[in-house]
Amino acid sequence: MSITGIFCAFFSLVAVFMDVKWEKVFNFWILGGWVCGVVIHLISGEMYSWRSFIGGTLTPIFLLFPLFIGKMLGTGDIKMFAVLGSVMGVKKIVYCLIASFLVGAVLSVPVLMFRCDARERFSYFFTYLKQVLETRTFPPYLMPGKHPENIHFTIPIFISVLLFCAGGYL
Repeated sequence: MSITGIFCAFFSLVAVFMDVKWEKVFNFWILGGWVCGVVIHLISGEMYSWRSFIGGTLTPIFLLFPLFIGKMLGTGDIKMFAVLGSVMGVKKIVYCLIASFLVGAVLSVPVLMFRCDARERFSYFFTYLKQVLETRTFPPYLMPGKHPENIHFTIPIFISVLLFCAGGYL
């Protein structure tokens, strides 16, 4: 496994622990991750390294911003993707985003089946979509407080990073 893979796996593992314990990924961890990303790019010495750093950082922010506006994804998840993207580069972070959402969907099925009323959740989702289309606004999607259907999205992110490491892409 490369230094990039070790960094991404360790960074996302610690973020999972923070998210599960305190329900947030602390900014000092995000800032430390970006500093490590800069160091990794300085060590690599590649000509297009800075383009990869900046592009990989900004790509998840632009792609996930609509989900943030709709309060469907937290800022910690987006910042975590941005740090991972700063090290992975644009192409790999896009694949990691896709893999994370697929893993999240797979993990959500048992949560929907065993921890909450699936019909009620789908009804809530379609009512929300209808409201967004009618009012052309993005009210918060998540209901405040702890609910059994909410999952920590850092877990699917971590699993997707491990899949990338196991596949030899990092």
